[in-house]
Amino acid sequence: MAEAPGKRVAYIHWGNSWQLRSFQDFRHYIDDLIYIHDLPKVDLSSYAAVVMPDAMDAAAALPHAQQLNGYLYGGGFLVVCLQGHADWLDIPGLEWTPGNCRDWLWWTKGEKLEVKFSEPHHPITESMPLSHMSWHWGGSYNVPEGARSILEIDDGRGSLFLDFPSLPGGGRLLLTTLDPHSHNGQRFMPATTRFLQSFYPWLNRELGIERPQRSRFTYLQCSHVPSEWHPEWIEESLGQAGFETQFTPLYQLGPELLGATDTLYLPSSHDEFFLKSRAEDLLAFLERGGNLILCAEPCQPWLPFMALFHAVPPRPFTNIKVRPRDDRFGIFSDLGDGFDGWQGVFGQYARGWTDPPPGAIWLTDIGPAHDPKPADWIWQYPTATGQGGYVFMHNGDNMTRYPDHGPKKEALVANIAVALRKLSIGEMLF
Repeated sequence: MAEAPGKRVAYIHWGNSWQLRSFQDFRHYIDDLIYIHDLPKVDLSSYAAVVMPDAMDAAAALPHAQQLNGYLYGGGFLVVCLQGHADWLDIPGLEWTPGNCRDWLWWTKGEKLEVKFSEPHHPITESMPLSHMSWHWGGSYNVPEGARSILEIDDGRGSLFLDFPSLPGGGRLLLTTLDPHSHNGQRFMPATTRFLQSFYPWLNRELGIERPQRSRFTYLQCSHVPSEWHPEWIEESLGQAGFETQFTPLYQLGPELLGATDTLYLPSSHDEFFLKSRAEDLLAFLERGGNLILCAEPCQPWLPFMALFHAVPPRPFTNIKVRPRDDRFGIFSDLGDGFDGWQGVFGQYARGWTDPPPGAIWLTDIGPAHDPKPADWIWQYPTATGQGGYVFMHNGDNMTRYPDHGPKKEALVANIAVALRKLSIGEMLF
């Protein structure tokens, strides 16, 4: 393929929620979200690759066939996930045959699906094992001249994944009857998520696009108490997790600092009046995908999604024992039951809660068992394209102290930072 005119990836959607959710999941590897009805206003030639996900209305692409084929034959790289509804593609000799797997419930019976890699194996299979391509499909294609099959039905009925590596004009087409975006977006069928988790990094490597690793971590220094100003151990634990850590005084917070970090950590004792004066900068940081880890007991909520802090009754003392409620992100699982203790003082970790915004995930409980409250929650900042960053809200003390004992001493902050990074690059789903 001729060198693409740009190093950006576009994603064309039809407004379908599954498509949009999959874009949000893998936005780290995609640059622009394009509504299909807006295509006439878009110059596709500026993109190194254009992805058309499955779950597209069959007729939606037809009015744009000339533009899409023009992009392809003008040297573009087009990725199309459509189940037989690709008659608009200008590929001589391409034919689709309806059909699907013999047994829809094959996956419940421990049986192998009737698919195999084509021989010789396509290079993409070095990054995507067969298990990442094994579910059902929407018919199959023949393998016309100039195409290379990647995945095929094992009885010879046709190909499910085709690569046209060198079309006239230097363009390239990847065409599949698999439907990973729809099922990943529905949060159904884990193989489809694994497909996208391996496909999008492969696509970027294939295009020569290097994405930032999202490993820049900034600790805002708010209090000159030595253990708060520069916790000695934090660089080691974050470094072991692959983060570059910097310590910066709170009053240097502004666009320049935020432009040089991926995850910003705020200790619990801080200047709410100053932070409110920087709210616009912090929201812009979240808007472009930055992550916040906040330790706070807000008296004056200084960001619009914050709420007032409420303490739980301290008696009985079991009220202030923090209990993991939803550990889908693996933050607390390896810390031991005493993760919320510090130097023998029970209940220092958190003493209350704030109400989370809609869509947040409630991670830990505090308070009576019959009336628990969220000590920790995580939330994705909403944007028009779903590219906002994440907020980890800890309604309590500075987490750099926890735990001071247990199997993974001093791992809590690093665990949170790793979870936010994985969410940002699609290794975990929100």
